[in-house]
Amino acid sequence: MKNSVIFTSVLALALTCTNTVHAKVYKWVTEDGTVVYSDQPHPEAEVLNIEPLHPYKAPSYNQPQETTIESEKAQVNATSRYSSVTIDSPEHEANIQGSAGSFTVAVSSNPALKKGDKYQLLIDGKALGAPTNLTQFNVQNINRGEHSIAVQILDKQGENVITSPSITVFIHRPTVKRKTPK
Repeated sequence: MKNSVIFTSVLALALTCTNTVHAKVYKWVTEDGTVVYSDQPHPEAEVLNIEPLHPYKAPSYNQPQETTIESEKAQVNATSRYSSVTIDSPEHEANIQGSAGSFTVAVSSNPALKKGDKYQLLIDGKALGAPTNLTQFNVQNINRGEHSIAVQILDKQGENVITSPSITVFIHRPTVKRKTPK
């Protein structure tokens, strides 16, 4: 049973890591209840429909420009508002498959994040992790099902300046079929 769980986990990981392989995957259950996956057909096998992975597009990086003290003061005196904050990845209504609940969220703002401000990721309306000035969040161990994701920009005092529109993602995690006791 333990070997079956390990094999299933390794197979699920291998399937999520191979984007260019399009071979058929067959699944069947042996007499003792062990689930077997293979690329070779078997008389009792069913063909699994493996959906393609959603490619990740990295956000563009703009080289910071050198500024003078006068321009920094002008920037501070200018309006401290952001015109937008958005979630660049994953896409709205994305299906995240075989990931054991792990994925990356990429965000951006216009204008770029100002000195002292931070991004705060929200999953299902609750803050996840500490605020950061990084534009990517590595989300781990999210339960299967539907989840809403949003991001806020917090100022130096921790007050919310702007919140992104919420997106929805669907997490699909692998499961192991357990034998029913006799």
